[in-house]
Amino acid sequence: MDHFLRLAFPLAAAATLTGCVHMQIDETAPSLETLTLLRTQAVPQITLGEFKEVGGTSFARNINVRGSTLRAPGGGNFADFLKKSFQSELVAAGTYAASSTTAITGTLEESRATEDMAKGYASLGAIMAVSRDGTTVFSKRYRAETRWRSDFIGAIAIPEAFRQYNGLYSQLVRTVFADPEFIAALKK
Repeated sequence: MDHFLRLAFPLAAAATLTGCVHMQIDETAPSLETLTLLRTQAVPQITLGEFKEVGGTSFARNINVRGSTLRAPGGGNFADFLKKSFQSELVAAGTYAASSTTAITGTLEESRATEDMAKGYASLGAIMAVSRDGTTVFSKRYRAETRWRSDFIGAIAIPEAFRQYNGLYSQLVRTVFADPEFIAALKK
């Protein structure tokens, strides 16, 4: 029996860690919900300004779960990925115009994913602002989070954690465009 326990622990540890990978975040397609929001609210032509991360943050370039890493695309950072997520939705809705004097800017404040072999949690938070002719006219904090049931086996849990985290970008963009105050600031 003692011999069995000495073998069982390393096998369990190996099963837990299986799947240690280094991946790049997936660009998400525009969502029907966000497209509908933008069109029904008659969002005017807008552009995107600077998107950055809070200074001194360690989450800007990767997310780690059980020794596996999810990286921002192209060696960039997650603030750039947030900007691409906004741009994708605006282009799909036909409301993106690089020459517009109204711009959306963002500062990524929070970016995390974690799981404990039973449950997972991921969150994304940013200060989103509207500027007109270079002057900020509106600024507000927005946040998206998700929880899920995780798995003991790393090969299942790690990709799920990364998928859940990835989905937060579309969720945050939708949250911003669902805010009547934000839309009013775009239209003024």
